[in-house]
Amino acid sequence: MVAPDRGWHDRGTPIRDRGCPDRRGMALIFVLWILVLLGLAVGELAARARSEARMVATLKSRAVAQYAAESGVLATTIALRTILDSADDPVELAARTRRLDTVGRASTDLAAGGAQFAVSVIDLNARLDLARADSATLSALFTQFIPAERAGAVVAELRQAPVTRFAELARVPGADDALALAVAPYVTVWSDGFVNVNSAPEAVLAALPGIGPARARALVARRGAGELFTSVDAFRPTSASRGAVPVDGSVLTIAPTRLMIVSRGWQRGAPLTHEIQAVYLVLAGTLTLQSWEERDR
Repeated sequence: MVAPDRGWHDRGTPIRDRGCPDRRGMALIFVLWILVLLGLAVGELAARARSEARMVATLKSRAVAQYAAESGVLATTIALRTILDSADDPVELAARTRRLDTVGRASTDLAAGGAQFAVSVIDLNARLDLARADSATLSALFTQFIPAERAGAVVAELRQAPVTRFAELARVPGADDALALAVAPYVTVWSDGFVNVNSAPEAVLAALPGIGPARARALVARRGAGELFTSVDAFRPTSASRGAVPVDGSVLTIAPTRLMIVSRGWQRGAPLTHEIQAVYLVLAGTLTLQSWEERDR
């Protein structure tokens, strides 16, 4: 009997060589690994692109914020110079600077890059200077918020090591954050020692020797009724001129001699804010820059 011919099976259906690996499976695994590596590479590139985009956006918003803050300072100095040019004497200057809050500007839009700024003007002569005010005056101010013994200790430390930044006050032995927060509206490190009787708050006036709490309350009430003090004669027992005069070691004036412009700029929709604090000397109808500080917030 002749054996059947199986060659047609071999020709029609190839038989897998059991001695060789599955090349198609290996190729599939290789392709999958390539896809994984490509995916990781693409993800890394995308992450770097996003990071660089955020960095560029941050740099742009910082530049826009700085530009806006500088614009706020410029606009406000122009407004202040207009006031100074129109004030012929200290009394007129006192009258025109009674409402410095109207000189500052609320949120204002600029044309470039969605920039905005807000500005406030601070009469530094409405505050006591931590380095220039006498010890008795500073103690009287602090005593309104802490016990007299502790207030005296804090002032003694300030005399030993004067602060150059307001933030340093909380670190003075005997002081703390609560005291610094309480006296923040009433003290500064940028004044010249003069106290403006037309703008100083009740707490500052009450601390001045020869005035005290009751008289300070009455003076603030008179100002609230619209009275403008055109002389400092009423603040001391002896007669004096309408300019700045000493009162028991303190110095009074009727108009500001130091002003601070605080300008904050930002880009609309961005969280970063740039702040400029510019201190100006007011003398003979002119503004002279004394200090300039910038920071991002």
